[in-house]
Amino acid sequence: VALVSLILLLITNFTLDVYQSYISIASSSVLLAAAYISIYFVAIFGIIFYILNAIKSYVNLKDAFKIQNQTANVESYDQEKEIALIILNHYKSHQNDNIRDKAVVLAEKVQTNSIHSPFLTIKNEIINDLDKEAANTLYMSAKEVSLFTAFSPGSALDSLAVIFSSVKLMKKVFHIYGYKTNIFTSLLITRKILENASLAALMEYSDDTLSDMLGNTFFAKISVKVGQGLGNGVLMLRIGNMIIQSARPFASDGSLGSYKHMVKLFMEYIKEKVGKKNE
Repeated sequence: VALVSLILLLITNFTLDVYQSYISIASSSVLLAAAYISIYFVAIFGIIFYILNAIKSYVNLKDAFKIQNQTANVESYDQEKEIALIILNHYKSHQNDNIRDKAVVLAEKVQTNSIHSPFLTIKNEIINDLDKEAANTLYMSAKEVSLFTAFSPGSALDSLAVIFSSVKLMKKVFHIYGYKTNIFTSLLITRKILENASLAALMEYSDDTLSDMLGNTFFAKISVKVGQGLGNGVLMLRIGNMIIQSARPFASDGSLGSYKHMVKLFMEYIKEKVGKKNE
């Protein structure tokens, strides 16, 4: 509501400025004034078109969050069938041709009652593939944050890195699951991202304690900074896992593994990379 009010206020101020300029220009050249006002109308229609599309995406994403609750509380086959068709209708417009074709085929089978368990079939045929792609994207993002924050000079940059990477990850993950992100849809989950990202700055306090324990040697400082980088990478896994669970049409069912399992895999990946470099 606040964002829409701000946009309306800006449009109103913009319109008043254009009107005053139009009156001034019209006094010297009617043709130039007509061209000026035409540009204004084109710009306004463009802004309105963008806002309407953004609101539509916002509503679709909000409905998707409701679908996740409905899939977790389905009580009958008819209800499962109805919700499954809504999910498949979404994936019929997916950017991936393979996903789109699967959704079309499965929708026909659901409509003809050819599938005994629509939810399980959708998970196996569509969602599992998207989960794997989203998980790989998450691990890459965590690795980038770890490397950057391990060599950054301070906690302020660490927080910015986590926030920037979280927003970028959010767009990628929701794109994988077939949703468009914009300023309206981003507001649905950005608050949670910022809450988690603030922890990156708090990690600096633990660094002081570790420095006292390890000493003030150059090696100790490097070790602490590397530890901070790994901590921020793990933090990205936490944020990314929340984003993925928000984007899926089904509540977490263990297909991605637990958060602790994701952290374990990430640590093993880092150890493997470090071991190769040392060799």
